[in-house]
Amino acid sequence: MMKKDWVHLNRVTDDYLKGAWNFVKYVEKKFGHPEKILCPCRSCRNLSHQLVNEVYEHLVIKGMDPTYTPWYFHGEDVNGDEEMVGLNVGGDAYDLYRAAFMNDEAGMEEPTQMAYQKFNEHLNDAETPLYPGCKNYTKLSAIAALYKLKTTYRMSDRCFNGILEILHDMLPSPNHMIKSM
Repeated sequence: MMKKDWVHLNRVTDDYLKGAWNFVKYVEKKFGHPEKILCPCRSCRNLSHQLVNEVYEHLVIKGMDPTYTPWYFHGEDVNGDEEMVGLNVGGDAYDLYRAAFMNDEAGMEEPTQMAYQKFNEHLNDAETPLYPGCKNYTKLSAIAALYKLKTTYRMSDRCFNGILEILHDMLPSPNHMIKSM
């Protein structure tokens, strides 16, 4: 079980630095030493993968997202006491699968044909470049990044839809930017 008391300490203390380091090393080992892991800092909020050392830097500079409990993207069971065994919950595909086929109260539910199609759409969106030749964003990562801005700056739906429409028109054609939520 991961210790969590360090997240409430002053970020310049040795105990905080050691706790943050142990956290990233634990996650790295738990998930088979991936190049990148989800970053749970106050800015990234588990919406982007970062290099392990960058996650550590983010935790030291920005701090852990205080709303992130339990640490289920980093191996902790939803109940908060036990670790998940044998399941790589850090991957994008698993996150999409979880969104498509799980509900919060009952756990797994039988996937319907519509849910299966939606899941496949999300997988395709995660692979589809935002526009031909785009190397920085896929359709899904662009939408997630923009939605993160919407929530961070508390944009109204009307404002956000207006921005989406303008972005769609600004990007080279053809593009996969949605025009509204």
